[in-house]
Amino acid sequence: MFCIAAFIVLIVMAAFSARYRRYVGTAWNCTVRRVTFRPCDTTFKQDIKDHLLAPIAVRRPGLVKPAGIGLEILAVLVIVTTIWSGYTVVKSGVNLYVYGTCNKQDSASCTLGAEACSIPEETPGFMASLAAFDVLGAFGNEFASLGETFAAIPARTQTWTAEDYLPANASYLTEDAANPVAVEVIDPGCTFCKALFANIEEAGFENNYNLTYIAYPIAGTEGYKFPNSLLVTQYLEALRLHPLPGAETPVDWQVLERIFTEKTDAGLPWQETINTMDADEVTTTLVEWLDEFGLTAAEVDAVVTEAASDSVTDIIAANKSLVEDDIHTLKIPTIIFDGRRHDGLVSVDNLR
Repeated sequence: MFCIAAFIVLIVMAAFSARYRRYVGTAWNCTVRRVTFRPCDTTFKQDIKDHLLAPIAVRRPGLVKPAGIGLEILAVLVIVTTIWSGYTVVKSGVNLYVYGTCNKQDSASCTLGAEACSIPEETPGFMASLAAFDVLGAFGNEFASLGETFAAIPARTQTWTAEDYLPANASYLTEDAANPVAVEVIDPGCTFCKALFANIEEAGFENNYNLTYIAYPIAGTEGYKFPNSLLVTQYLEALRLHPLPGAETPVDWQVLERIFTEKTDAGLPWQETINTMDADEVTTTLVEWLDEFGLTAAEVDAVVTEAASDSVTDIIAANKSLVEDDIHTLKIPTIIFDGRRHDGLVSVDNLR
């Protein structure tokens, strides 16, 4: 162990000082023999230990033995830390390639990926499992997660066909038979979904694609990450089941556009306001909007009833499965167009 640790340390030190480079070859030869379960054929280990322990032997001879044991323990820690660091780098790199985030547990924490609202993994992370004294679970979950990531590598290079991921009763911001289909995964409460909608409008994306969406309320530790996302989603799906005849823009898209682009009379963004309202206030607001968008009283009642129905509950469950089991994204928003899956906020230039 000591030879291997010394080799690791010398590699780093040799990168900054030439005086240590002459030891690297000897350390390497010793390391090769140790990892192949053969004794080291040099006195390298003893020479290094003598060099480190000599000052202690001169001043406090009685501490030489404990210090030697401490060096062996330190060597083990160096090796374990190096292996873990290398593993973390590889894991993060593969996750970044496959999912666009280096951290599957919290994709928003990865500064190398696109901005997004993260979909947290339900499986506890390695450190969380260790903190709960679940050592077997920590290693089992860690390697199972890595296995899932490697298994998903082909999805990174596959051709993504938006039509394969259409939700039930899909509605389109604009619809032209000559345009290809694009589908986005959104949470009405996610600020980056709002930013993506602004980029879509600025790029004129809806003029070149038949854009639809999958409404996906992101689960949180208790309930949902944005408290009223589920309620808004229920109304969006109810409006899809009861479209307003003759509407130039589907009413569910009008609701989304107001949430993402407009402000209250007090000048506050509607999305921010809805995220802080209680459920009754959100319901009242949505009903007022439906009346404003041209629904009759009977049509509004039908939508309100449908929003609380089993049919809408089943649709939202199916959308959840579509996002988690088929699209396999960890970042909201995600948008599929031109044969690719784009995770996180997409720039105006990339949407053009």
